[in-house]
Formats: sequence, C-alpha cells, structure tokens
Amino acid sequence: MAACAESITLPPSAPATMPVMESQDSGRVAGETIILPPPSPPPVPKSENAIPLILSHDGAPDDIATMVYLSNHPDIDVIGVIQSYGEQRPTRSLNAWQRFLYETLDYDSVPIGVGSVTSLDPAGNQFPTTWRAGADDFWGVPLPEAESEYTHYNGVDLIIHLLTNAAHPVTLLVTGAHTDIALALQQDPTIKDQIAQIVIMGGAFNVPGNLGEASGYGNNTVAEWNIFVDPLAAKQVFNAGIPITVVSLDGSDELLIGPVDLERIASSTAPGLDVLLALWERSLSWSGGPFKIWDIVAAVAVTHPQHFTWEYGALDVIAEPGSSHGQTIALRTGSSIARYSFSTNYDAVRDVVFEILK
Repeated sequence: MAACAESITLPPSAPATMPVMESQDSGRVAGETIILPPPSPPPVPKSENAIPLILSHDGAPDDIATMVYLSNHPDIDVIGVIQSYGEQRPTRSLNAWQRFLYETLDYDSVPIGVGSVTSLDPAGNQFPTTWRAGADDFWGVPLPEAESEYTHYNGVDLIIHLLTNAAHPVTLLVTGAHTDIALALQQDPTIKDQIAQIVIMGGAFNVPGNLGEASGYGNNTVAEWNIFVDPLAAKQVFNAGIPITVVSLDGSDELLIGPVDLERIASSTAPGLDVLLALWERSLSWSGGPFKIWDIVAAVAVTHPQHFTWEYGALDVIAEPGSSHGQTIALRTGSSIARYSFSTNYDAVRDVVFEILK
C-alpha cells in the first residue's frame, strides 16, 4: 500500500463551486451553489511536500487534540474537515468546531462539511447520551466568539468535491464513524482513485473492545466504538479496495496524558494550544488522573508508520446484529493494501506528538 510518509505534492490553489448545506434554522436553500473561500496561508507554514489530508471526526476530546496536532504539523496540509456521526451530533457541534477551526486555529480557508446525522446501519447504534452532550458542547471548553458568518457544506458533497478536484491523491484520516466516506463512495465510486489511503482509528483485533466503558453494552466485548456506531458503513469502506491503515485498540490504547504533559504545553504559543490545555485540565479532573487519547496516535501513523508494527491482510467488519456486531476481523486471505497496528512504540509516538505541540 502507499506509504504513510510518502511525499505528495500539493495541488495548485484555485476557487471552485459546490453545493452547500446549512442547518435547518439557517435560512439557506439546500443545494445552493457557492464559491469556496480563496485560499489563505495556514498559520503554521507547510512543507513543499506536505500530505493533503481530510479529517473526518466525531468531536471526541482526542479529536480536538488531533486537530491541534494536524494544524501545527508542517508535513500535513488539512484541506477539509468533516463533522461525522458518532460521539457528536454533527449539526449541534458545528458552530463550536467552526469557531475552533476559524478563530482559534486561524484555518480560514479550510472548508467544513456536516455529515449524516444517522448511521447507514439499521441498528442505529449510538454513543451514550451524556457523551454526545459533551461533544455537542465542545466539552465545555471556552472558545472565541465568531468574528463573521460561517459557511458549511454537505459532508458527502465536500468529500467528493475535494477528492475530484485534487491534483494528487489525498489521505483521509477517519476518527469517527465511516458513514460519510461510505456514502461518498456510493455516490461517486471514481473518487477511490484519488485516495492515497484511509487511516482509521478504530477496531480491535487481538484485544477486547471498549464498549464496556459505558453501561448497557456488556454483551458485546469485541467491538470498538468508532466501528460500532456504524458497522455497515465501516464494512463498506473496508471492502472498497482502497488502501487502509487501521490503528486499532491493539496499537492505540496505551498513550496516556498526565500532569507532566500539561506542563510541557503550558508555555506554548502555537495555535490551539491554549484550548488544548484547557481541555486536558478538564480531562484530568474527569478521569481523576492520567487519561487515554487514541485518535492522535492514528494521526502520527500518517507521517511516522515506522513507529508501528503492522499486520497485513484483508480486513472486514461484522455487520450482522448480535454480540459481535461491529467486530473487526483479520481474514486469512492476503492483502498488500490493508493493515492494522499489531503493536506501537508509544515512546516514539509521544516524542512525535510533543515535538509538534511544543
């Protein structure tokens, strides 16, 4: 499969048009054609061969950390952000993520898309209501007020538009449900040719799942949340014939953030670090001590795959209802374009993270 750290030349900047979708109370007409904002220099200069990347996230605390990391990484160029189904309700968290993206991070020309508010899987699995309320409220972290009106797009349309108009293949980093990626591939299968790889935080292959973190899911000990909320969509993405790198719980469940890590970023003036510090202070309080972050581990895999031990082979997802609904499985058939993290050098990953967040 394409190497995570492969150099990719950035496409030339150009304005384009596409349909826009606004929330129900916005007064906009669905399908209205607008012009994307002209490109502006990112607050952190990007290298000539920075990897163009679309982040599809579900508003979890570690998604916020991941976005801060990506925006400050000189070798990653975020070209779009998708509000996906999962821990957040995409429309409810939209305004907070717009203020985070445009006021805190100064990513003024990065378009944001609102994904499907429901899953493809008829089971309609959901995160606990209290978790979703936290994600909808950006976990209570204060954000700057909006300095202007914001525009957002239909998430599926935005994915298709960005991939169709990319001069070179784009990396997708999926840290929430796969719903919008699956819908985009259904609507326009040709976009797969413009995807360098899909890097996924999700699944559990040789370790237990993590649904037990919430009550009511004790009969399923094998699924991981990001896959469980839409197993059917994940199955479609896994079987789409696109290179996939799955950073599963096998290789993401042991990166802990503690008080010493807050001290490491406390004096940083990098964009977004003040918001991240406030979030991590809350997380320490909620957890009563060091807490785990997963999504940022997958982000590190985009540029530093050498810090992971990979198992190659065809991967699949159980989409049938039952006690294994959402389980990720490694098949016996070989594949050179699919891999999952068997283990991780967490010390090396931590070094990469804090080199960027310093």
